[in-house]
Amino acid sequence: MKENNENDEQHELEKIRLKKMKALMDAKKREEAVKDKVVSISEKVDFILRTVLAPDAYSYLNNLRNKEPIVYQHIYNELVSPDVIQNIDYLIAIIRQRGSVPRKIPLDVIIYIERKVKGIKGKIQVKKGDGEMMDLGSYLTKS
Repeated sequence: MKENNENDEQHELEKIRLKKMKALMDAKKREEAVKDKVVSISEKVDFILRTVLAPDAYSYLNNLRNKEPIVYQHIYNELVSPDVIQNIDYLIAIIRQRGSVPRKIPLDVIIYIERKVKGIKGKIQVKKGDGEMMDLGSYLTKS
């Protein structure tokens, strides 16, 4: 009787071990599926950026990604809205159907957004008669 009881306990322990192993394997599969989905979304966004940006603008943006990740993230957020992420498959289908986009975003736009993020304002420099450079606002108020 004692041996029978031990066999039942061993059997129950084995069932519990198998159940835990299955749960761990399922969790790992779910984690990998989420990881694959994230990779595919980032790849899709990259495809769209490559398509809608002019080649020099795309390479400039990639350089910013490596050199200034915070600035890159701000520009990325400005270019890739939540609507883009939500409709990414539809956008890719349209791009593939048409072959391209009619107008590409030029480098100037990326630089403009970068300057806006960094807080850099444009200055117009004026050369005075003696060769001294000064900004236009100062020149106009002194004249």
